Amino acid sequence: MPLASDAQRLQQLHEQLQQALQRADWQAIAMVDGAIAQFLRALAEGEQPDQATLAARALLKQLHDQARVACAEECERLRQLLVNHLEYAEGRAAYQRVELFQAGDPR
Repeated sequence: MPLASDAQRLQQLHEQLQQALQRADWQAIAMVDGAIAQFLRALAEGEQPDQATLAARALLKQLHDQARVACAEECERLRQLLVNHLEYAEGRAAYQRVELFQAGDPR
């Protein structure tokens, strides 16, 4: 099987990242992100990329920027969920009220 060109490999990474984003599969996004980093480091050590590779890299960077925003939004959603769980921990508050009542505090 012939080796994929740099442009083709970037296109494959783009497709993998796009599919992971569509599924909101954060673990897959992390794996693709690592593969992208590894490939870009290897690409930087090679010869000057051709136009097809530069174009594919630009498209991947654009999608990668979108993935970064999506990840930041998911982090914020999870942060807010955790904050809500902490703020509205009714069970915990009930235990505290019962313990205060049993200790003789009339609150």
